[in-house]
Amino acid sequence: MLCLSCAGLSQDKEDVVLLVLSKSVIGQIFTFNLSDKKDYINEAAITYLGEIETKTKEKYYIVTWGRVWGPHKHTTGAVLLYDHNKNYFGKYVLGGMSDLPIKLDKNELLFYNTDKNDCDQSLVTKIDFSEIPKNIFIKCNGYLGDVYEFSLDSLENQ
Repeated sequence: MLCLSCAGLSQDKEDVVLLVLSKSVIGQIFTFNLSDKKDYINEAAITYLGEIETKTKEKYYIVTWGRVWGPHKHTTGAVLLYDHNKNYFGKYVLGGMSDLPIKLDKNELLFYNTDKNDCDQSLVTKIDFSEIPKNIFIKCNGYLGDVYEFSLDSLENQ
């Protein structure tokens, strides 16, 4: 785990994502301690999944953002998109970290249910990114699942 304040780095969310993108290591989870309090948990787990190219030849970097925070270790998760210049473009805010995709295969984002006890763990959701979807549907059981909307809100709202 990297302690940003120990290294004299900003704890800005954008900074830590750009640090992970600058490494260009696909699939490795980078963990950061974002807490500014001694006994408060605020950790981010950031993974660069790779690059997609849309039908219109626009390229985007796909990054997952997982966060564990608070005394009860709540989790949140998001899929972040950055343009070819590594500028923040938008995000899908998911439920918890167990909702995050595992990998990117060509232009498809793959979601597995292996960490979800209440879902069919054999189901895999593939989301095609040849166009940036306005909504993504992640399967849970049969035809049931969750819908997440693409948002152009800033990263600070995560």
